[in-house]
Amino acid sequence: MTLRMKHLCTPQSMMKGSLFLAAYLISIVVLLALAQATHHSFTTVVFAALTAVTLKGLNNIVHECSHNSFSDSHSYNDRVGKLLCIPLLINFVAYKKEHRSHHMHLGNYALDDDFKLRQNLDHNRPITWSRALHDLIMLRFVWFYFPRISMKKPSHSFGLAFYVGIGAALYIAEMNYAMWTLILAHAAFLPLLRYLIDIVDHGGLYAIELDEIYKSRNFIIHNPVLRTLFFPRNDCYHLIHHLYPYLPVHCFGKAHELLMEDPVYAQLLHHASLKTFGNRVMIEPKHVEGSKP
Repeated sequence: MTLRMKHLCTPQSMMKGSLFLAAYLISIVVLLALAQATHHSFTTVVFAALTAVTLKGLNNIVHECSHNSFSDSHSYNDRVGKLLCIPLLINFVAYKKEHRSHHMHLGNYALDDDFKLRQNLDHNRPITWSRALHDLIMLRFVWFYFPRISMKKPSHSFGLAFYVGIGAALYIAEMNYAMWTLILAHAAFLPLLRYLIDIVDHGGLYAIELDEIYKSRNFIIHNPVLRTLFFPRNDCYHLIHHLYPYLPVHCFGKAHELLMEDPVYAQLLHHASLKTFGNRVMIEPKHVEGSKP
């Protein structure tokens, strides 16, 4: 299986990556224009949610760039990662450091810098409707998932200047609906999406004593529309990502088919269902091939 999996570890070309990137950026402009054209509060909320999905896609591309899996050029991945971090208000160097610790110390709040700030959300405890609703009603997801901005970091300063400029331009052009669409997308819907995806990826599984294969889950959505809304970069195979961190997202489906030949992997629940959240550890921990990051 190892040799067959290695054949999948070839990222897309720079040209294809550039086309995907352009599509996301154009989508944001189109969504803002549609929000302004419809001139209605309800459609503003709808387009804000869709803009957040697009921003989540860009956030995922940053994640792929940190693993050098977005394109076949390391320098291109680095440039794209740094560029996209500006509108996302994050720092690429810090992101890579934090995310590396997430893979190395998954399940350990003390050493996982990626999850350390979100420890109070208790991803190590079983997911319950009451706890999730409490986080949503009290808007805790905004506090824990909105970027921690520091003016000492150039990417944050450039990002704030970028949004001040866009906001001023939209205000002068009297495009208030477009402006509110962007604000709601960044301040509410994007943090909400990140919160929900973290629950799906690690909720109830985040424990240091578990084997690597039991600390993450796949949540495979077959409906293409719903998959695009919740997992815009085909990232519903999060367990596969932790088993093979450098595997490009477009190869996850093929990797899943190969891994289903492994009896330990095959007996886990992989498809989108409420039952999937009950899939903690029903069997004795065993290492699946390739489970070390």
